[in-house]
Amino acid sequence: SDLCRDLGELLRRMPATVMRASALAALVSVTCALSGAYQPLHHAAQTRIPVHSISMMSRQAAFGDEARNKLISGVNQVADAVKVTLGPRGRNVLLHGYQGTRVVNDGVTIAREVEVSNSIENIGVNLLLQAASRTDARAGDGTTTATVLTQAMMQRGVKYVASGANSIALRNGLLKAAPFFVQKIREAAVPVTTREQYQQIAGISCNDWEMGGLLADAIDKVGIDGSTTVEEGQELTDVVEFSEGMEIECGWVSDLLINEMETRESVLPDARVLVTDQKITQMSEVLGVLEKVVEEKSPLLIIAADVQTEALSGLILNLQRGVLTSCAIKAPGFGDVKRGFLQDICTFTGATLITGELGLKLENATLADLGKVSRAVVGQKKTLLVSDGTQDAAVEEAVQVLKGQMEELFGKANKEFEIQRLEQRITKLRGAVARIKVGGSTEAEVLDKKLRYEDAINALVGGITEGMVPGGGSCLAYMTRHEAEARALFDNEEEELAVDVLLHAMMAPVKQVAHNAGLLGEMVAEKVAGAEWGYGFNAKSLEYEDLIKAGVVDPASGTTWALEN
Repeated sequence: SDLCRDLGELLRRMPATVMRASALAALVSVTCALSGAYQPLHHAAQTRIPVHSISMMSRQAAFGDEARNKLISGVNQVADAVKVTLGPRGRNVLLHGYQGTRVVNDGVTIAREVEVSNSIENIGVNLLLQAASRTDARAGDGTTTATVLTQAMMQRGVKYVASGANSIALRNGLLKAAPFFVQKIREAAVPVTTREQYQQIAGISCNDWEMGGLLADAIDKVGIDGSTTVEEGQELTDVVEFSEGMEIECGWVSDLLINEMETRESVLPDARVLVTDQKITQMSEVLGVLEKVVEEKSPLLIIAADVQTEALSGLILNLQRGVLTSCAIKAPGFGDVKRGFLQDICTFTGATLITGELGLKLENATLADLGKVSRAVVGQKKTLLVSDGTQDAAVEEAVQVLKGQMEELFGKANKEFEIQRLEQRITKLRGAVARIKVGGSTEAEVLDKKLRYEDAINALVGGITEGMVPGGGSCLAYMTRHEAEARALFDNEEEELAVDVLLHAMMAPVKQVAHNAGLLGEMVAEKVAGAEWGYGFNAKSLEYEDLIKAGVVDPASGTTWALEN
């Protein structure tokens, strides 16, 4: 399609004196060849192409009940594929595509794979995917709940609109009522402080108690601001590895700077750190600071935009002659992201960022401009800086500043990328990393477990941040008792209908959990709705009990974001 568009633009710009027939033939030839409908001959100029062979996709228009029914049909096709995974007795979904065959239990992953042939129904698919994706981007979990809520809201809302309700007023009412219930959930959330609670949240999210325990150990050690990553392992079982220090996703610029041949790493104990956003090409640019480092008899790590030609040759020569042990890496990131990472490296090491924006030059750098770490390990693709503890106060101050910037971005539209970058910077500054290496007997098993771990990590971080609520849909069912307070927010009867839509939708998750467990959802929902806070249906044991005591809990963030989105 991109090639055809470019050819069409070229054809449009051709002067009138140029014969366009051959260009048109080439355009149609490419179009038909890509669709498999036409095989071009070697002598395309001699080929006559009939006009009726060119077909354009027609626009579709639908109105009223017809349009709404098609939208609902698209929503239902996605939701019906996703909601079967909800709860401990939920099913898995088998996906087959360009990534091969996968066994998946993750709501947003399933939703992204659904595409229907009818273009209007596909709009409904995309609308539902947006709700799930926004929940995934902000909370990282709760995408299946968001899907179930969206389907229930649309089904009830369409009935009201078809009966004559004002759709705009209904939407305005939803925007007023949803934040009310979200606030009620946040007020009722229980703080998460113990390792047992960590395991409960993670175990429920990934539907595996042992996986939850492994993840709880990882988060408990590195903290909420630490980095917990999931990777494919080489064993049949899952293992977790810990490391301390700031990780930079850049390695040495030349393998001739390696001083540990077995591991192909450059290990620099008690190293000085030079940080700049400039390229270093001449040895004269850094000669002054190199002489001072040699006098101090310390190794040197250079972090720059690049180190090339004479400067790189000089570093290699000094290393081989034993004059100076040094290594150079490229600065991570691009643009503003690079500048932020360089500032964080300076904060972590105590260095001064040498940048032309502040009028600083490499030639004038002194030992006071260099940072220091207790150990630097530079690999082919990754660098680890281990702090000597002298900059801990500065790091803590920088983390608090970044958290303040994140709070300002929360609630604003299209700020997910900026929030993720700030979270990444906080993680690197904290300098604690836990790697969960996932094992399994097949590739499908490993992929499924990786998705479960990723959801559980986000769920646990959300639970520590905002607290936990009883799971199994009982939290949303409990909140329906605030109906009278919600209705009091409205003085417009048309907008007040939104409360009915929300109340109906908030009962949908508990019904679906019960349905997936083989029970009648309506009966279970009726019992749970009038129960005390924390009491609900445990789909795993098929008993009604105090879910918080039983460890059946969800992060409040996943529930609130699902309802908002």
